[in-house]
Amino acid sequence: MEDKKMKVLMTTDTVGGVWVYSLELCRALAQYNVQVHLVALGGWPSPAQQIEAETIPNVTFYKSDYKLEWMEDPWEDVEQSRKWINSIYQTVQPDLVHLNNYAHVEEEWTTPVITVFHSCVQTWWQAVKGKNAPQDWDRYSQIVKESLEESHMVVAPTEAILKSAQDIHQFSSETKLIHNGRVFPSEVKEPKEKFILSMGRMWDEAKNLPLLSNMAERLPWPVYVAGDAVNPNTGKECSVKNVKFLGKLSPEEVEEWMQRASIFVSPTRYEPFGLAILEAAGNGCALVLSQLETLKELWDGAALFFDPEDEAEAEKTIIHLLESPEFLEELSAKARIRAKEYSAEKMGAAYHDLYREILEKEQKLISI
Repeated sequence: MEDKKMKVLMTTDTVGGVWVYSLELCRALAQYNVQVHLVALGGWPSPAQQIEAETIPNVTFYKSDYKLEWMEDPWEDVEQSRKWINSIYQTVQPDLVHLNNYAHVEEEWTTPVITVFHSCVQTWWQAVKGKNAPQDWDRYSQIVKESLEESHMVVAPTEAILKSAQDIHQFSSETKLIHNGRVFPSEVKEPKEKFILSMGRMWDEAKNLPLLSNMAERLPWPVYVAGDAVNPNTGKECSVKNVKFLGKLSPEEVEEWMQRASIFVSPTRYEPFGLAILEAAGNGCALVLSQLETLKELWDGAALFFDPEDEAEAEKTIIHLLESPEFLEELSAKARIRAKEYSAEKMGAAYHDLYREILEKEQKLISI
């Protein structure tokens, strides 16, 4: 692959962190001469999302409003999107397929397929409800298992979520750990202010934002929450009391708020990686996080942790940090140092190495 561009067909979605991850990865792959055909599902991209994707030089962008496999009554859309992605595959003839969703591995594809396990409904239910998803999700779960099983390689952003995926879906494909990554500002330009910031989808029970709103009035500093308030399945708008709600922010606005915030709190019950947490750390926020295996794996020694089901413990942990300016500054510095381990540059290099390794192995098999 040295003398020509590597062509990768990559899926993404417009409704969650996978979008941020995908675009960050595409930018990071540009230096390796990787041309990405980026296929968006889940809903029409916003004008800002479309501009963001189309201004990346090594990206050819394809958009749709097809439902994702976890959405309500998605199966007709899943079938239509399968045909659509297959037609793009046949036209582009990529060297490799990189899936960030499930249900799209085709039997006639001759190129290797990587599937990234960002999350799934079953691991969500185990984390949030403590039990398996209801039978209504059996068809979905079967498709996830088949998609993982039919992939040449399954990648996950943390060891903990990879183990959960293996335990639940029992797939036999090879696996690889590659941390997600972000680009960070070289310095924190804004002076830190006395407020707490959190981000998350209001409608997602896993984000556990009521825990933060319940204690917000008792905290000495104001609490600001940013995120999408409208459930994409139902169209219903959710609200959170006692906090200053910022709504859905642009990437530039997110960075500005994170530069100003002193503390970033994530009370989530389920977090396979946490791109918002990483971005907050890169912008110099001290981290106060749920004590989850995934987050301990990434941030142990660089954050404070609390039981996401224990409001009193969460409140005590936050107040302890507020009452010690020196400790707050120390924790902020530790988070920023740790964040550099999860850079977009490292992520891009790791994926490029994996792409090359898989393609070279395939080439050897063909030549035998």
